[in-house]
Amino acid sequence: MIIDPTSLGSDLVISGIFAFLVGMVSMTVYTRLKTTFEEGRYKTNEAVIEAVVLEYTRRLHDYDKVIAELRAKVDIVESRIKPHEVVSQDPSQPQPHVALMSEPVTVTQHAAIEKEVNSTTDYIFKLLAERPRSSREVQLAIGRTREHTARLMKKLHGLGLVSRDINTKPFRYNITDAGRQMLKKRAEPASFAV
Repeated sequence: MIIDPTSLGSDLVISGIFAFLVGMVSMTVYTRLKTTFEEGRYKTNEAVIEAVVLEYTRRLHDYDKVIAELRAKVDIVESRIKPHEVVSQDPSQPQPHVALMSEPVTVTQHAAIEKEVNSTTDYIFKLLAERPRSSREVQLAIGRTREHTARLMKKLHGLGLVSRDINTKPFRYNITDAGRQMLKKRAEPASFAV
């Protein structure tokens, strides 16, 4: 049997082209299957990540609710504390007498300022005359809620009776000269009565 070299060459070329095409088709199919498989795996990973994020978000919302409830309970407990239950920082000092403010502090004139000052503010002035204090320290001393104390200190600051050091956190309040004069003026009638 004699083999024709020209037919062998064309068969070889056709076989080579066929092998090349089969290889290309195989690579294309392999690449597409691999991409599809990887996309499915990434989608699975994304779904897991999303589920974890949603769960932690739900937990954070639950914790926020619990914290809000605890804050409300703390405010209720603080409002029930009586002034005689508040421990003084100096045991030799008598406990403060806390009186309710009869009018809101809306003061523009000096006479109105004198009208507004009561035993609670007098006690605050005495505390601040000793040393500067934070709003929390004043709150514990007068036995009021955090909000009430913050409003009162803001009003006293607005009236110029106390100053606050904004360079410290929390702010520290100090009595001003106007506050000292007010305290001195309030103490004078008591000294004449004795």
